[in-house]
Amino acid sequence: MNRFAAALLAVIGGAAVALGVLMLGTGALAGLLWIFVFGDDPWPGWAMTTLNILIPIVGLFLWAMFGWQIWLRLRRLAQ
Repeated sequence: MNRFAAALLAVIGGAAVALGVLMLGTGALAGLLWIFVFGDDPWPGWAMTTLNILIPIVGLFLWAMFGWQIWLRLRRLAQ
């Protein structure tokens, strides 16, 4: 397999898997916070700011992690 094609596949595949995991994780976290911590009351500003900062950071980390794992498996198959 061409290295460029493998890298492109790893980047796109990693982004797709990371997006799915991030969406499920964000929904689960927001649901847990809503049910057990904040409820129907207005959420404090620090909670929303923290989520707005952490979600993109975690998403980029997941993208790098899944992309790297795909890259390693494609490289192992090419050898």
